[in-house]
Amino acid sequence: MQFTQRKVRLTEMTAETYFPDTSTLSDPKVLEALSALMSNARLAARWGGLSPAARQAHQAILQAFLADGAPPPISQFSAETLADLGRRDLVHARGGEIALAYPFSTRPTDFLVRVGGVKVHAICAVDALGTAAMAREPAEVTCLCPTCRARVSLGVLADGLTLDHASEPDPRVWTGVKDVGACAADTQCKSMLLFCSPDHLDAWKRSQPPSARGFDLSLAQGVRLGAATFRPFLQAPAKGAAP
Repeated sequence: MQFTQRKVRLTEMTAETYFPDTSTLSDPKVLEALSALMSNARLAARWGGLSPAARQAHQAILQAFLADGAPPPISQFSAETLADLGRRDLVHARGGEIALAYPFSTRPTDFLVRVGGVKVHAICAVDALGTAAMAREPAEVTCLCPTCRARVSLGVLADGLTLDHASEPDPRVWTGVKDVGACAADTQCKSMLLFCSPDHLDAWKRSQPPSARGFDLSLAQGVRLGAATFRPFLQAPAKGAAP
């Protein structure tokens, strides 16, 4: 595969509003979910002291997913940079290849996103719903309901905040809260799901341990949560700002 870097518009942000981007959030439930999913300690571990070189590599990998539906060759990056991104749980290389870079996975998942004609799998429901905000382009998303395996299709406009359409009248987004460990894709993301209806979410919840916790969000709330999480990933910090 020939790597073609896609030009995604970059918007400057100040350090105070860098990660996550809560500038458009006013819904108390979405803010509560975001706080539970992204603790201050986790945010500091991900973004604190990220070098310009690592930041550039991270964005290049995401740009490649958006341009080609796949990451660039691992040889384009130094082992030190990839190790740093891995420790921060931003990019993980496995088997000599880049396997995932939130929000994208090289392996098939239940969450397929199409942006500008390119199809790529997202790691979880919130990742899929946040892709339009990150890319600043309209996105078509298809998710499989964990209960019945029905396809739920929806569109998010280029602002990353507005639903264009949805194939079901009331899909629900479940954002499970779990210990992340070294890789959220292997832990927390497995409980961040999109259901075709409230009844099918309730059926799934009855199959989970009593200790399981999370947030039951509407589709619109899930889109807002995804935008707050992923909009900053392809934004450039303001001059002199530290992520």
